[in-house]
Amino acid sequence: MKFSLVVISTLFACITLPISALELNKSLHSIVMDANEVLTLDNTADFSATDVSDVKTERLGPTSLAVYAPEKAGFYSLVLANSHAERTLMVIVKKPFNAKNKVLNNYQIGTYPAPYKNNPQYSAPSGLIEITEQDLTRQLTPHVQVRNVICKQVSGFPKYLYVNNDGLMMLEDLLKFVQREGIKVTKFAFISGYRTPHYNRSIGNGRHSRHQYGDAFDLYIDENGDGRMDDLNGDGKLTIADVDVLYKLFEKFQKQSRYTGGIGRYKPAAHHGGFVHIDNRGFTARW
Repeated sequence: MKFSLVVISTLFACITLPISALELNKSLHSIVMDANEVLTLDNTADFSATDVSDVKTERLGPTSLAVYAPEKAGFYSLVLANSHAERTLMVIVKKPFNAKNKVLNNYQIGTYPAPYKNNPQYSAPSGLIEITEQDLTRQLTPHVQVRNVICKQVSGFPKYLYVNNDGLMMLEDLLKFVQREGIKVTKFAFISGYRTPHYNRSIGNGRHSRHQYGDAFDLYIDENGDGRMDDLNGDGKLTIADVDVLYKLFEKFQKQSRYTGGIGRYKPAAHHGGFVHIDNRGFTARW
């Protein structure tokens, strides 16, 4: 089904959801959308959707495509191609969620607090990603799977997850940056990603923990697979000094990138090795 530019303009005028924009770049692997949302995908030049795509698109201009999210929640394929290359993006449509509810399909979500200092970046998500057991190995980015970032609360399936587009792209950009800085790492290891307010409260974390909002991750480097932070400073010991190496790199990354947020250092403990928290809250925080 094709849409003319006139029809697109009418749709844009009538749609109640905000129209967001993303840039087609090497860090973009998945696009998280609300049901029936229209998103502008920039930097598409002469790319167009192929016949095998599950998602409708329409050319808006020389460098932009409109992407139309399906009505039903789920995972969809958007295949873009030109005469030189082909890009496959995963379009993830969230299941609508009313923040006044505490449970979604028997999964405990809990209650989202009022936005921190009325900051819209702390608004409850309008939808959550429904996850079956088979979805755990889906690649959200080339180096991050669903199982890396899903909430750790114990439950059956389906489970529900929230991550946002900037959070996912931040992880890819951060990995490339750390690699360029000379650290041996093929992918990050995760302590924590998304947390429902229910789980966040159960572990005694802060009421406005950024982990509830789709762009906060507790990371470490574990190339030897022992479940602990690697010896990043090369002194033959696993200590807070290795955490400091990663912390300083994350700070340098935020200073040189478009991402702004919190960075926190956590020393090794009996039940986990050292790790570093990073998020994209929109203002600087350090601990």
